[in-house]
Amino acid sequence: MTNNINRIGINANSVNPYGNQPKGSEAKAEEKPQEQAQVAPQKAQVKADDVLSYMAQQAIVAKPQVAAQKTYDISKYVTPEQAQRIAGFVTSFEDKVAEGLLAIDAEFGPNSGLTEQQKYEIAAKMV
Repeated sequence: MTNNINRIGINANSVNPYGNQPKGSEAKAEEKPQEQAQVAPQKAQVKADDVLSYMAQQAIVAKPQVAAQKTYDISKYVTPEQAQRIAGFVTSFEDKVAEGLLAIDAEFGPNSGLTEQQKYEIAAKMV
């Protein structure tokens, strides 16, 4: 249907963005579910602290279970001479790391702000 207003042809059916409104029984059928939705009982209110504690528990990552360290029988893999030589290398490495820790403490002082882990890492890299 086209109306002529001031010589401009306007199609009134295409102007309505909502389309055609339902008529008769369709309109009544749609109104009933809306009324029931408004009358629905409210759920119990949840405290904000409960919500925050739940969110905090969900953010915690479960630490993986660490298996107990296995002990190995070294005699199966190396000879006694090789085991003694490896033990000598390990003790010399530990001695040099200890010297590095003393050097770090002497250079930066005891209140350097470095953690023990950082000091050990620096000393191990110095060897």
